[in-house]
Amino acid sequence: MEWFVDSSLDGKALDCFFEYMEENRIEVHTMQIYRGGRQLIRLAQEPYSCTDSREVYSLSKMFTSTVVGVAVEQGLLRVQDRLVDIFGREGASEKMSHITVRHLLSMNTGHDRCVIPEMIVAEDSAEAFFGVEPVYEPGTHFTYNTGASCMLVSVIERVTGRDFFQYACENLFYPMEMTDISWRRCADGRCVGGAGLHVSSDDIVKLGKMYLNGGIYKGRRILSEAWIREASSCVSDNSGNGTPDWCSGYGYQLWRNSRGGYRGDGAFGQLLVILPERDLFVAVQALVSDMQKEMDGVFNLLESMDGAVGAGKVHSFAPLPGGGALPEIDRSYRLEANGMNFGSLWIKSGGDSVQLAFDDGQSIQTVRAKTGCWTRNQCDMRHVQPALGGHLPGELRERLIMAVSCMEEAGKIVLLVRFRTSPHMQRWVIAADEAGLRISFAEPEDGPEGWREEQALTGR
Repeated sequence: MEWFVDSSLDGKALDCFFEYMEENRIEVHTMQIYRGGRQLIRLAQEPYSCTDSREVYSLSKMFTSTVVGVAVEQGLLRVQDRLVDIFGREGASEKMSHITVRHLLSMNTGHDRCVIPEMIVAEDSAEAFFGVEPVYEPGTHFTYNTGASCMLVSVIERVTGRDFFQYACENLFYPMEMTDISWRRCADGRCVGGAGLHVSSDDIVKLGKMYLNGGIYKGRRILSEAWIREASSCVSDNSGNGTPDWCSGYGYQLWRNSRGGYRGDGAFGQLLVILPERDLFVAVQALVSDMQKEMDGVFNLLESMDGAVGAGKVHSFAPLPGGGALPEIDRSYRLEANGMNFGSLWIKSGGDSVQLAFDDGQSIQTVRAKTGCWTRNQCDMRHVQPALGGHLPGELRERLIMAVSCMEEAGKIVLLVRFRTSPHMQRWVIAADEAGLRISFAEPEDGPEGWREEQALTGR
């Protein structure tokens, strides 16, 4: 549990914020707020932590844009450079030949849809991008396109002669003291760019400090003030894009807020909201289905948090309650063919604890849980949690850090699994006896109160 609230803030406003979020089925896992270089709030609701390195989805785009800004500052490219010149593409179509780095940054490539599905599984993601013809003249039509972000990775590799991630480490992550970092890659080995970054709340805060401080972090210049002004300005008109905070203008992989400032954001509620006019930024990691409601809650808090002194009530996510003893099981099962590539499973349970041991053909992955508390687990598994809409190559394994609790329900074992490496959670229901085994993996549907089965393991 991490819970710091500056004594100058109104604890009642924070309580109202959490009441609003709970009413709208929004789980706030971590939140940090800084103003004038001073930390006002640092919260992580149990079992989460501000130090957890976790999937931030499209908030990755802000980091990618920052890396591009560094390369521009180093004189390695200009935003006006055409892709066909960078990649030596002769004979490209007229529209394709007009696409510039600026068009990639501002989601204005002329495509009418996101092209990441073609790119992420291709032998060459850049070639896949060139293979999708723009529908509109580049610069005239905003389309949110993670493929454009992915193409920025290829641009950086082309102009630097380095692997994108290595270049980012040397020029962004290391200078800003970010070390617990990983980035998913496409089938061709390139970083996804527009998603797939795993980074902690504390490292998101470092990025916020640098942007709010005009490109300087701990006395070291990372970006120029001119780049930040341009990147956070309204480069693309996205006025037809939907709700207020998603149609107020788009910069270089950054959204303009309807109530001032700009932000990077990612699916399921990952936010870095920067308000230069208030000398303030907010970093949030969450599990959300309606991000406009999340943005409304954040701005309501910012408008009301100054006032009477008080820390507010400490919040946490409760484990499954204790109750009846778990079924007494000590048995192994041979699993039927499954997308997780698990071959066998050993389950041992009884009293207040359960242990599952999965054979994945390379190693044994073990998950343990007890009733009434959270148990930390670390495993390497495939397809056990959502990842970029299921588009990622299936052979990739991911390190999962999980907080797990369990209970007995109608003779079955129920596990609540909260992933600390992503926003997600699952409910595993285990039915096991001498005749066979079935494990259902379900994910929240329209909030954590409803569950939708995504996959199941069966065996004998």
